Amino acid sequence: MKQRFIGRRLSAAQFAVAVRGLRMSPRNLELARAAMVDGVSTTILAAHAKLTRGAIDRTVRRIYEAHLARHDAPVEWREVHLTVPRSMAERFEAQAAAVMAEHDFARRLEVALGRPSSSKRAPGG
Repeated sequence: MKQRFIGRRLSAAQFAVAVRGLRMSPRNLELARAAMVDGVSTTILAAHAKLTRGAIDRTVRRIYEAHLARHDAPVEWREVHLTVPRSMAERFEAQAAAVMAEHDFARRLEVALGRPSSSKRAPGG
């Protein structure tokens, strides 16, 4: 299938986190992953799946909104997009996932203990 860039792109790791807990059919997950991770055009996906492009776009939007809702990073963190060899990307993604898990655990611990968050947050984030 032909690939193209779309605005709502996620890495495989980001996609896996974003869809965790979402109730959606395996078919919709597969179509959204093809669009968001692999960059396949929603027009092409819709034609192959015999769906409307809007149906796929709604699924993509739902997953992307879940991603944004879970992306509660401190203001000093940066989002980067890299093109690197697979082995390097896998190591980087594993390290990033570990750091994000530590951050998430610390944030939940602060909430559980009733302490105000010590890390700075971006407005609206």
